[in-house]
Amino acid sequence: MENFLHFKTNVQLKSIIGKDLINDDNIAILELVKNSFDADAKKVTVSYINQKYNDDENVEQFSSKTSRLIIQDNGIGMDIDDVQNKWLNIAYSSKKLNKTQHKRRMAGAKGVGRFSCDRLGEYLNLYTRTTKDPLYYKLTIDWKLFEVEDEGKQIQSVPLKYETLTQNEFNLLGFKNFKHGVLLEIIKLRSKWVYPIYDKNKNLISWDVSKFVDLKKYLEKLINPHQAFEINDFGIFIDTPEFIQENLSKSVHERFIGKVENRIFDTLEFKSTVIESKTVDNGKAILTELKDKGETVYWIKEKNSFYPQIKDTKLSMYFLNSYAKAFFTKQTGIQSVNYGSIFLFINGFRIPPYGDVGNDWLALDQRKAQGTRRYLGSRDIIGQIEITDEDNDFQIISSREGIVNNENFRKLTSSERNDSYFYKTLRRLERYVVEGLNWDSSIYDSQDKEESTKLKEVESKIISGSLREEDLQYREDERTKKSRVYATIHTLIAAKASEVLELYINENLIIQKIEEEREISEREFNQLIDDFAKKKIDGEILSKILHKKAQENEELEKQLKEFSKYTTNDATSKAILEIQLYKNTIEKQTFLIKDLQNQLLELKNQKESAENSANTLKNKIIKAESDLDIEKEKNLYLLATRRTLSPDADGLIHTIKINNIEVRDGIENIIDNLTENDFEIHSLIEKLGFLKVCAERSLKMAEFVTRADLKEDIEKKDVDVVKYIVEYVSLYGNTFSDSLSFSFLNENEKLIKNISVLNMSIVLDNLISNSVKWNAKNIQIEFIKTNEKQLVIYFSDDGIGLSKNFTNNSKQIFELSVRDIPPAGASGSGIGLYYTKNLLSEINSDIEFSGNGLKLSGATFKIIINTI
Repeated sequence: MENFLHFKTNVQLKSIIGKDLINDDNIAILELVKNSFDADAKKVTVSYINQKYNDDENVEQFSSKTSRLIIQDNGIGMDIDDVQNKWLNIAYSSKKLNKTQHKRRMAGAKGVGRFSCDRLGEYLNLYTRTTKDPLYYKLTIDWKLFEVEDEGKQIQSVPLKYETLTQNEFNLLGFKNFKHGVLLEIIKLRSKWVYPIYDKNKNLISWDVSKFVDLKKYLEKLINPHQAFEINDFGIFIDTPEFIQENLSKSVHERFIGKVENRIFDTLEFKSTVIESKTVDNGKAILTELKDKGETVYWIKEKNSFYPQIKDTKLSMYFLNSYAKAFFTKQTGIQSVNYGSIFLFINGFRIPPYGDVGNDWLALDQRKAQGTRRYLGSRDIIGQIEITDEDNDFQIISSREGIVNNENFRKLTSSERNDSYFYKTLRRLERYVVEGLNWDSSIYDSQDKEESTKLKEVESKIISGSLREEDLQYREDERTKKSRVYATIHTLIAAKASEVLELYINENLIIQKIEEEREISEREFNQLIDDFAKKKIDGEILSKILHKKAQENEELEKQLKEFSKYTTNDATSKAILEIQLYKNTIEKQTFLIKDLQNQLLELKNQKESAENSANTLKNKIIKAESDLDIEKEKNLYLLATRRTLSPDADGLIHTIKINNIEVRDGIENIIDNLTENDFEIHSLIEKLGFLKVCAERSLKMAEFVTRADLKEDIEKKDVDVVKYIVEYVSLYGNTFSDSLSFSFLNENEKLIKNISVLNMSIVLDNLISNSVKWNAKNIQIEFIKTNEKQLVIYFSDDGIGLSKNFTNNSKQIFELSVRDIPPAGASGSGIGLYYTKNLLSEINSDIEFSGNGLKLSGATFKIIINTI
């Protein structure tokens, strides 16, 4: 015959899930605060009464002078059915079935948090009211009634008294009326919250209120405003009317009366290195961003290899160097080492004791002991992990001290092979700090006693506010650190190409590094040319330089290959193009250095016939021009702008030809001298050096063609004419002559016109070239806006000016093939000014000669730009 048995709930169950389970007063208060939050309260107040003087030790039960803790909220409240069937129903929680209520994610789900009242005091009076009922309900509990040794007595056999109160009756108890909510009056507190302080004569001089200070700081760290609720949607307040004076005597950071707020991470970002990571795309991807002192170094979006265990999670970690730790103390009033490390928040509330001082829940310190200069410990970083847990995947232990160590928790925190969400993110921060910043050390970071003393002085000045962030000194400058970061950026990111969805690397980091390398390379190259002209270079040195260039080219090729593995965003892609352009420059320099090598060999064989030497030089120039064409075609291919020159490019070709005429005529002079055996080595080298400068200038102008979208530039588009001229001349003016200077008047004028910027650049090139031919050293460009539809530009130089042959009939100089011979003796083609006038005419504009000596000492041309 079948028989059945049943569990019994002994009366001592109360202590097991009450004062014996929750062994910390602050945790107990947090549990009750979370219940207020779940009840849709906008405000909860924690008040302490009768703390200085009470009769706790003199009365068997309690009186009006007995110590009290009152926790009151303005939530929805309870009716008597709720009190009976929910509040008094042990382990029952409606939050288990409905994780989101009142547009909030529920903070509790165990159904035992209410027994925190037992931990805090011996007696409880619960008052509650709803908006539907004008009456208050009062439930009275004496917890000692459950603390009896009786095998047969069950917890439900203890009667609990309840009564209804009118508003007047409720007022007589000393409380203010409320329309809805719960008021917990916890009486005869089990713990002392304050202690008297006596002098040596046993006179009371003050009160130790450190537990109030600790409670405030504890609650501050337990709230995550970014995750749990909207700003100002929920507030916790602490009130201790007996200790107003003691509160005011504290520093701002240690005052305990008032609203509890967690703003600890709001402003640290600009004084530290921070990494932030979060799941996106419904948990299927992870977006991680690393910032250093407010500037994004990189961000990466990749597949979430920890899905589905990690799916609605955010992680923030801050590395604190010596200076940042001082700023932290200045901001919070507490040293970071005494604040804690990495905290865990679930649905907006912190899970203690994770992150507390001395709690190494992530094994950070255990790991750092294995490599102090390789790993970050709990003293080096602070931060938080935020989890929104709709499915109770991260189960809180009933004692409220931690999380169940299940598969979800291991995927979040496991340090084994760094195979967890936390450690994958930590390693990226770690690599950046250790390998990129070299720990971002202060100049005083060392074991030296004197240096250590200086560091403490600096930290004191930071905390006092007498030392600004920009005045801080580091062991390494920013350029050194950024160069190292750039050199190791792919190692620092440490991502599998197959898992990367999108990558951004700070474009300034790339461009700045390339510009620095380009500047050094050009300076070394120019020095090489100078030394070659002065016969300070031999074949062995040239071979070493060529080897270095080969290494640079190989390194750039390696970088391009590494970047090509990832899908990068537009800004990063444009920066990568600069690497390709710099690689092209290195290749050109390599070609020219090889050419110098050949020239050096030729100079050693001066016994050869002058004609053979001239022909060899001429062939090399032809080869250089051919190689330049090949290089330009390569750049056009790299920029994916395959095109053929059209008649619209004639003007630009003419501009380049102006330079190449100098090269051609110079070569012919050298050939003549060599043929007649009328030359000196030094004079020959000087002339070759001049021809090299002209060739370089043509190369730079050819680079302009390959960098620009020629088709786009030929087509007309709306531009600010003044701004374009200023920018163009500033960027490309130095290709004409190193000794040529430009100045602008009224450059803030503005006129928008639909023009071809390529045609405008040809106009400017022709005018500048003419000025150079006529010995100009300075060019002044003045902008005058005569009305809203017309702009007048005066182009003046300090050259010799227009010759007398044309001053009386200056219109002739704009006719085809009309030319004059400048002081240098080499006349032009006679099409420059003709083509300039035609190009301006196409856009309903004009140019005319104004005269000599009007602005500067040379010629002045007047350009009239009309918008209609």
